[in-house]
Amino acid sequence: MKLTQAATLLIASAIAVGAFVPSVPSTQRMMKASNTVESSRTIAFNPLAMSDSAVVDAETVEEGAETYEFQAEVGRVMDIIINSLYSNRDVFLRELVSNAADACDKKRFLSISDGDAASLAKPEIQIKSDKDAMTITIEDSGVGMTKSELQNNLGRIAQSGTKKFLEALGEGSADVNLIGQFGVGFYSAYLVADKVEVVTKSMQPGSTQYKWSSDASNSYTITEGAGEPIEGSGTRLILHLKDNAMEYMEPAKLEDLLQHYSEFVEFPISVWKEKTEYKQVPDPDAEVEEPAEGEEPPEPKMKTVPETTEGYELMNTNKPIWLRSPSEVTEEEYKDFYQSAFRATYDEPLAHTHFSLEGQIECKSVLYIPGMLPFELSKDMFDEDARNIRLYVKRVFINDKFEDIVPRWLKFVRGVVDSQDLPLNVSREILQKSKVLSIINKRLVRKSLDMVREIEADEDDSKYIMFWNNFGKYLKVGVIEDQRNKDDIVPLLRFLSSSSDGEEYTSLDQYVENMKEGQKQIYYVTADGKDKAKMSPAAEKVRSRGYEVLYLTEPLDEIMIESVTEFKEFKLADVSKEGLDLGEEDKEERKKTEEKLNEDHKAVKEFLEAALAGKVQKVKMTDMLAESPAALVQSAYGMSPTMQKYMKAQNVAAGGSDAGMMGSFNQAVLEVNPAHPIVQDLERMIGSQGEESEKPKNFATLLYDVAALTSGYDIEDSGDFAQRILSLMTAKAKDDVKDAEVEATVVVPDVPEVEATVEVPDEPEEKSEENV
Repeated sequence: MKLTQAATLLIASAIAVGAFVPSVPSTQRMMKASNTVESSRTIAFNPLAMSDSAVVDAETVEEGAETYEFQAEVGRVMDIIINSLYSNRDVFLRELVSNAADACDKKRFLSISDGDAASLAKPEIQIKSDKDAMTITIEDSGVGMTKSELQNNLGRIAQSGTKKFLEALGEGSADVNLIGQFGVGFYSAYLVADKVEVVTKSMQPGSTQYKWSSDASNSYTITEGAGEPIEGSGTRLILHLKDNAMEYMEPAKLEDLLQHYSEFVEFPISVWKEKTEYKQVPDPDAEVEEPAEGEEPPEPKMKTVPETTEGYELMNTNKPIWLRSPSEVTEEEYKDFYQSAFRATYDEPLAHTHFSLEGQIECKSVLYIPGMLPFELSKDMFDEDARNIRLYVKRVFINDKFEDIVPRWLKFVRGVVDSQDLPLNVSREILQKSKVLSIINKRLVRKSLDMVREIEADEDDSKYIMFWNNFGKYLKVGVIEDQRNKDDIVPLLRFLSSSSDGEEYTSLDQYVENMKEGQKQIYYVTADGKDKAKMSPAAEKVRSRGYEVLYLTEPLDEIMIESVTEFKEFKLADVSKEGLDLGEEDKEERKKTEEKLNEDHKAVKEFLEAALAGKVQKVKMTDMLAESPAALVQSAYGMSPTMQKYMKAQNVAAGGSDAGMMGSFNQAVLEVNPAHPIVQDLERMIGSQGEESEKPKNFATLLYDVAALTSGYDIEDSGDFAQRILSLMTAKAKDDVKDAEVEATVVVPDVPEVEATVEVPDEPEEKSEENV
């Protein structure tokens, strides 16, 4: 659950009435407390007291322990922090390890300041689970805490010791890498524990060890000298787990969480775990051959036995290369980091970039373009579970589900962003919109485009082909959705074309460079594949004149191309639209030519309009088709056949019917080539048999069907289409039979009579009708 508005208001109101302001207990109660138990000591500082009336008698839980009671409202605030602030209880380990890392960093910094750094070992963090006691222990050798710090930092909600430490340092370039800032991370321990004990000893000279304990109800205790002694300084957290949190007892679970959240923490993090190693030992049961006289004894036979040991194993072996200077990182290190951080063992990135932001915003980042499409994106190109950009604050992983850090068309780019300026909420799980986020977004987009250009400029053309085949569709989405960067993305697009061989691609820059002299537009056609694009009669208009045609073979292409109206002052023209202007003649001359064609072939034009009523918007004669008898084109705002199929599929997938989509199909215009033999045959048929004859009507419908198929449309009634084909074939077969049955007349020339001898068979043949 996320922190609700009601929870926020409750915390704010508690602060307003002094819930978190320390108050001095009344003298009477202090005296009463001291008389009750002699060993108990009163403290005139109650961080969580609502008012004087909230302080009650201190009770001795154990010798030297002091108990402090709080009013119910404060307990309610703690309950909200524990149960409503965090959406995933796994983050308890992230928060507690972050606190431990802060303690280690404070100790390192103070040691450097005091000149004792050389004599001190590097602080470390150790984690151990005890299944018998049902506890998890997180221990650091950091700065530790005094008694007053225990009261202020743990007994006071929303009190950040780290923030106060930074404020005490003042503004400057102190070499300190502290994480905490809100003062509520410690309470995440109660997500999995019903009781927490904190044993600590400050690094200040002469400090005493103390134990802080609370079950998150309405009190906590502080005991002097309790707990197993701590060497030097540090803090030991003991979490008594809830019954429903036993999964965290397993070292493997702790290891996974550390690898996920804290693998780049600066200080060593170790987990106590059981390890099994296999060793070779002599086999006492093996037969030993006696050596011959004078020979050395043979080596004993060995056997493999498992040996189980327990100990601490280092977890965070991976180094955060983004914190290093790019000049210090090798190509092999970049590749190893990518494969390790993103669990992509068999993938080699095509490109990477390493940069930092300084000034108003401080940010360090490493971005990669994968060598292959990540598995999760192969199912859904915008899969919500795809974790591409990992956000860190001072090496600690925060989240990888922030939607606004990069636009969704860069979903395929992987990388890390580390910044202390990220506007996070108190739980450090939600990234809030701000100017900082906008600046980081712009820089990530710019650097991503630089990587794509780097691949494009590579001498090995196969790299960009590989990139385009895997991620080209994302760039198309970028053209549609990202108007700010559209002009930078368009030159990176690739298309199949009428001039490319096989599966070779061409760019708009290459198209313009190869344009025919006098060409004024960039021509394209949409289809369901390159083969169908080649068949398109509309593309034939342009190809026959020597112009290159771009083939847009995906539904996304047509949506994308609507955003690219021109390129380098050349407009893009869809050859499947009505009124295509090739710029070869004056518009008035073109208009007159078409009017003359329509007038000269008025009979067939009107016949086709009548026969195809309801299927086409109109029929017009054209001399732009070279080989095809007819073509179906759309009006200026019509929908291409490819898009119509896509929209029908979307409508059906949404539970609707595709019947309503047929209205777009009626916008088609039938362009007819009067010079084609099929059209001329139809004209003769109309003249000889009349317009009411079934044969020319079937012929006209078949002409329309062929034009629809070659133009990329589907046949509405396939059974009717098949019947017309059979009728045509049957008519052709009958004509062929009639030609074959024509009686043959033999003309015998005048020749002299010649005697002929005819042999008569012994038995006469039985006559039949055929012989007759």
